[in-house]
Amino acid sequence: MAFTIRFRVWDKQEKEFTQKGFSLTLDGKLLKFGQPIPNEDNYIVNSFTGLKDKYDKDLFEEDIIEHTVAKGGNLTQHTGIIRFNNEHGAFYIENGPPLLQLFSIRKVGNPYENPILYDLYLKSKS
Repeated sequence: MAFTIRFRVWDKQEKEFTQKGFSLTLDGKLLKFGQPIPNEDNYIVNSFTGLKDKYDKDLFEEDIIEHTVAKGGNLTQHTGIIRFNNEHGAFYIENGPPLLQLFSIRKVGNPYENPILYDLYLKSKS
């Protein structure tokens, strides 16, 4: 079975996501057209989770999502940010359950294209 690693790259100067021309080395170094990038700090790499939301949108690390939680016979809506947990080798909702345990997931945005939404999320947590 083949497994394809996908990722997106946020270019801080251009303020957009791209995948064109980028690749990763086995030790995690970002390359552009096969060449080392002089200022890697200008780019943020987000891994693809392998999952899609209920509207068929790809879910990446650091995406903000709404999801339904079933607890004690009640369904409640929650908002969270997708993070990778190195200890468990899986994607989790920040301070929450593994992504695979959620249902009715809807991608709301990400902190790069929608920083106001991200700020509202952080304020709701404090």
